[in-house]
Amino acid sequence: MRTIKALITTVFLSSILLACSEPPVLPKANPLDMSSEQLAQISFIDAGNLTVSAVKNLVINDSKNDREITFNLYYPSTGGNYPLVLFSHGNFASNDKYDNVINHWVSHGYVVIAPNHQDCCGMVSGIMNSLWYGNFGLIEERMKDFSFILDNLSLIAQQQDIKGKADLNNIAATGHSFGAFSAQQFGGAGTYNTDDEQYHYYRDERIKAIVAISPPGPMFDEITEDSWQQVTTPMLVTTGTWDMDASFFPEWQLHKMSFDTAKANDKYALITQGADHYLGNLICRPEREAAPQTDALNMLNATSTAFLNAYLKNDEISLAFINSDKLDRLTNGFSVLKQR
Repeated sequence: MRTIKALITTVFLSSILLACSEPPVLPKANPLDMSSEQLAQISFIDAGNLTVSAVKNLVINDSKNDREITFNLYYPSTGGNYPLVLFSHGNFASNDKYDNVINHWVSHGYVVIAPNHQDCCGMVSGIMNSLWYGNFGLIEERMKDFSFILDNLSLIAQQQDIKGKADLNNIAATGHSFGAFSAQQFGGAGTYNTDDEQYHYYRDERIKAIVAISPPGPMFDEITEDSWQQVTTPMLVTTGTWDMDASFFPEWQLHKMSFDTAKANDKYALITQGADHYLGNLICRPEREAAPQTDALNMLNATSTAFLNAYLKNDEISLAFINSDKLDRLTNGFSVLKQR
């Protein structure tokens, strides 16, 4: 039964990716209009002072699930005891297509672990694994990846002599698109299993904060309008007024549903004018023939860094910033940060 459902889902998804469907009608979006003096007032808008080191394609063996997990490791070249950030890539993407965001975090004092999941590394690989695991299975496999990483952080910390670099007791989960939902699952997001007709939860108390970049709204049968009602972990959701897809998400507001329906308190939503799902071609799909949305990337990087600082470094100045309307005022509405 699962194989048949997976086949139907995969054929449907593939047809969407390959077909020449009409693009959505994008709303008018005003460009960023602010002075250099205003821009300088936004904390973390620029890269930090720390030099970024990266070691890619490291491997750790998960013997329980009979597989190897490949991951990238990013860390500041100097200093130590930095908060740890887990990053989950989007469906069919891979862990090496988000350096524009990850490097910014690291430059401001974070260690990042970014694994490749079973659905990574292109359409062919993603489709084959969709056929093998099914929708719910792929979601569950992502949780197995992260649970194994969390359970073996001490071992991973020995990689490339970075012992002491990461604060293993101070961790955030982050991700983009499908990976954003993976991050949200750590905070209590539920996945509906059509086989047992139950929601499954993967909350992990080790996760102190969540950054969900363009998370999905309701999708297939597994991610529903009720999926986020139990999310209590502090969370930043980001999206934009061009974050639309004619087949899945014809309205950008669907990407904000997790913010709207999660339990109130410590929830934030960054909404940027004219930002799409890939920030042009700056994340996830660098091969995309689209103009880079550099201003939107800068707002994402600055706001997410402030959020991480507030909840992982107990930075009162950053907390005051994300709880204010300062971003809206300084950018003249180009980026708005909502709180609930």
